Amino acid sequence: MTFTIETLQGRLVELFRRIIGQGQLSQGYLFAGDTGTGKMELAQWIALRLFCQHVDAAGNPDGTCSECQRILSGNHPDVVVVAPEGQTIKVDEIRFLKSELSKRGMETNQRVFIIQDADKMTTGAANGLLKFLEEPAPQTYLILTTSAKNQLLPTVLSRLQIIDFQDLPRPELLKRLQAQEISANDAALLAHMTNSVTVASELAASDWFNPLKERLWQWLTHVQQHNGQAFVAVQTQIVPLVKDKIAQGQALAVILLLYQDILALHFDQRGDLSFPQAEKTLTSWAENTTVAKLLQQMEAVLQAQRYLNANVSFQNTLEDLTLKLL
Repeated sequence: MTFTIETLQGRLVELFRRIIGQGQLSQGYLFAGDTGTGKMELAQWIALRLFCQHVDAAGNPDGTCSECQRILSGNHPDVVVVAPEGQTIKVDEIRFLKSELSKRGMETNQRVFIIQDADKMTTGAANGLLKFLEEPAPQTYLILTTSAKNQLLPTVLSRLQIIDFQDLPRPELLKRLQAQEISANDAALLAHMTNSVTVASELAASDWFNPLKERLWQWLTHVQQHNGQAFVAVQTQIVPLVKDKIAQGQALAVILLLYQDILALHFDQRGDLSFPQAEKTLTSWAENTTVAKLLQQMEAVLQAQRYLNANVSFQNTLEDLTLKLL
């Protein structure tokens, strides 16, 4: 069986293949990296490797035996996955996990527990893990995954082996996006917005992504022309389209990428643009500005992102940004 994780993180698969083969698997790990880098896939691969009935000569699980199939379908009693319900992992979920951690395996002596998005644990939930991390039960393995390592309690981090996941190389990411029937131009932009093929595909398939690109381009054109219609576009074209916080954050990300392209073209760097199809227009804008002004404009966009994260309304944030850019 060929696992996606081997193409995403071949080095880490080889590392854990060797560790498990030598009987040196630690009892607590933190897998840290961006969305789409294979954290959950590797955690699952480890569970498959530990329980597989037909591990091959190279140390790979076959993926087809009954044990592997139960893990892949989420039905193995000795492989427990905890994921956030809503925005947080609450104390009750960790309390359940702690009760399970104290038990022996139902069918074997070993158990695997995976906590997805561990940075979303409440402080109480995170503290609830400390007893296990200090005195782990034999043959019980705990794997936490996170995209925000710095949001975990230092007391938790200090008791885990931290494995950092590298981003998917950009050429490979572009290749995978285009294999999903995403156009080369859209792939160029999406690859700057996320390192996750899944997230990029969801964005491309959303009902707001393509209209948003077009409306932001029109808005920026007004801004570049010092045209007051940019304010009208905020209220009538952009705000009605992006109704949730995620889409609003992506709108500001696209604006920042537009300015990054202008800055790159100012220095005649053309190889990695987010908007390659607009190179001619972006180049003309780059030729009619200064580095100091571009940096000032980019700082204004970054400030807008901070306002949005501080729960300033998106309309007020974008209108304030428009005023600064004009």
